[in-house]
Parts: sequence; structure tokens; C-alpha cells
Amino acid sequence: MLKVKNFADVLEVAVRIERKGGEFYNKLTSFVRSPEANAVFSYLAAEEEKHAGLFRQLLQKIAEYPPRYNYPGEYGLFIEGVASRFLDKAEKGVLSLTAANENDALDIGIELEKESILFYLEIKTESKLSPKEDKILQKIIDEERSHWRKLFSLKNKIKF
Repeated sequence: MLKVKNFADVLEVAVRIERKGGEFYNKLTSFVRSPEANAVFSYLAAEEEKHAGLFRQLLQKIAEYPPRYNYPGEYGLFIEGVASRFLDKAEKGVLSLTAANENDALDIGIELEKESILFYLEIKTESKLSPKEDKILQKIIDEERSHWRKLFSLKNKIKF
């Protein structure tokens, strides 16, 4: 697990995860036939991009921190690696989907949101955050929970 010594690390990872999440949901729109599922995946893609922008703004406000790595670009590669490993499982699932496999597309989205929640909860539990940072991280968790609920509700609503 990523041990975070600086809240900017959390926000940096969140930006990368949300950006990749948006790409992921955009890909899923091509695998669903149901207009309702397509609308949900399109909505979630837009939400992920919106979240990435919000986290980027927060990061810019507190980004006066020294990177932990000494070589140019190394810190960015580290953060990208954390986010990439996090989404690797979901990406592999997308590659195995067929256009007729809407149920699996929803399952992958549900799993991605669940993993996001667990990832951020772990950071919240294991890191020493200020009350303000804790509040921001809780907001991230709450947003991911709302995405999970939306996907889970859709899966229960649509008959495959």
C-alpha cells in the first residue's frame, strides 16, 4: 500500500485515477446496448473528468512540496505507476468484453468504484491527515460511493 507522507501525494494519485477512470468509462460506452447503461457510463466518464479537475485545483493550492525523488520526471512516473496498477485489473476486463456483454461492463465499473473506495479508505486510515485533508479525502470517498451505488442500481434495474 502507498504510504502517504504528504496530502499532495493523495491528490496527485486521485487526479491520475480519475483521469484514467474517465477513459475507462468512455471505453465502456462502446460495449453497452442499453441507452440507460450508455447514459450512466457517459455520465460517470464526465464525473471522473470533473473530479480530476477539482483534485487538480486542490493540488495546485497545496502543491508547494518537494517531490520525494531527485530525478526530473521520476516522481510523476511513480504516481502514474500507482494509478496504473490500480486500474490495470479494470483495463484487462475492458479488453475482454464483447459488445453483447453489458452485464460484465457493469461488473467492471462496480469493481472499479469499490476498489477506489477501498484505496482511499486505506490512505485515510494509514496516513496522518489534517482535519481539512481528512474532509477532502472523505468527499472523494463519498463521490466514489455515489458512483458505486449508481452502477449497482443500474445493474439491478436492467434485465440481461
